Amino acid sequence: MMAIIDRRRFFLDAGKALGGLALIQAIPTWAFATGTAEMDLIHRSSRAMGTSIRVSIPILQFTSLRAERALNNLRLVGARLSAHDENSVLMKMNNAPGRWNVGTELLDVSRSALSIGNLTEGALDVTVLPAMRRYGFVPGTARATDRIDFTSLEVRGTSVRVKTDGIGVDFGGIAKGYGVDAAVLELRSGGVTTALIDAGGDLFAMGRPTPEQPWKIGIRHPGKERDLVATIEIENQAVATSGTYLQTRTVDGVKVSHLIDPATGKFVDHVTSATIVAPDTMTADALATATSVMRPGAAQDLVEGLPGVEGFWIYTDGTHYVSTGLRPLLRML
Repeated sequence: MMAIIDRRRFFLDAGKALGGLALIQAIPTWAFATGTAEMDLIHRSSRAMGTSIRVSIPILQFTSLRAERALNNLRLVGARLSAHDENSVLMKMNNAPGRWNVGTELLDVSRSALSIGNLTEGALDVTVLPAMRRYGFVPGTARATDRIDFTSLEVRGTSVRVKTDGIGVDFGGIAKGYGVDAAVLELRSGGVTTALIDAGGDLFAMGRPTPEQPWKIGIRHPGKERDLVATIEIENQAVATSGTYLQTRTVDGVKVSHLIDPATGKFVDHVTSATIVAPDTMTADALATATSVMRPGAAQDLVEGLPGVEGFWIYTDGTHYVSTGLRPLLRML
């Protein structure tokens, strides 16, 4: 029995690095948790965007070159869109308001950020950099004149800019998902049909681990570091979890979350965990962020109306909600 407990602790410690998601069927020692046959996967890990990143590929499809190229795509996105590096493409744009900038990653993520920002009525607002600096999550000093307004990010053709001074973009709520999708494209171009790609709470499950069953993914309990709260089954889908328990700091004696409400510039405290399932990881990442900010009813209504998108939220009052389409695929533990 002790061996099983030790494996569980090892696995959940690893899951913490994935931002609340745990790869039940990706680690052979966890076959006991699913009751299914083990799958021989080879894992390659690295770091990017301030978190652990990992690619897991079946042994019959694995080559070091494929795995390294997928990881490199993640690292490249992280390097170019980092708000922590003054030399990144993102920070060069932030430091030159009004000037047009180019770059595939910058363009793709900006377009999606504006689209989902409009869809969520500003709940996803990538111009929260001043608030992130104010709370110490991102280096730099926020000025009293800095503003939060995602409509000040502008795309024209293949160029992007922030229109005016006082606006700072932080893609922390969307860029990891984009990086995972870039890794998925690399693997697919190399003929890989089954794999798991994860980056700090954003994950894409390619194919099926066995012909009979989809991937089973564990969701960490937001209040118990060594427990799972639920499992969900997915295939060829993305899942992302945001939570107020994942990144915190103590400011003036108060514990604050990295999830910022753009309307107030203050941290979110009504939700502890938001998990989104979507066709692509960038969408899952962005909606996990946005629906953490939105009031519960509005977030639930939004997701219920989006084709191919499902959600699972846990609130600070002890309640939870599972979207209609996810209910047959989610098991509470």
